[in-house]
Amino acid sequence: VQRPGILGEIALDLHVLRLLTPIQTQLQNAANGLKTDQGDIDQGIALVDEWGRGFVAETDYRLEAENTIQFEAAMRKRALDAVCAPSVVENLVRDKVLVTEWVEGTRL
Repeated sequence: VQRPGILGEIALDLHVLRLLTPIQTQLQNAANGLKTDQGDIDQGIALVDEWGRGFVAETDYRLEAENTIQFEAAMRKRALDAVCAPSVVENLVRDKVLVTEWVEGTRL
């Protein structure tokens, strides 16, 4: 079940990361004896933005269900029996609810 308000929390976290990225980039470069140019900062911000797209996509539980089904099928097709994903209970999946079966085993 999706935590209420999660998109707002993700948005705030990403906003803060975007604000701190130029400072972090300059500090990291200085610690390594490197000069910081705008390209370094732009690359850091682009990384935060891409990371954010991934987080937001993971809040789409119908897409996550489909991805889980595709992943499991790909593992079976390749005979990678040691790697599995829980079976999705498709008739119970909703925008903010993802139901899967329990899987016994070692968590990766």
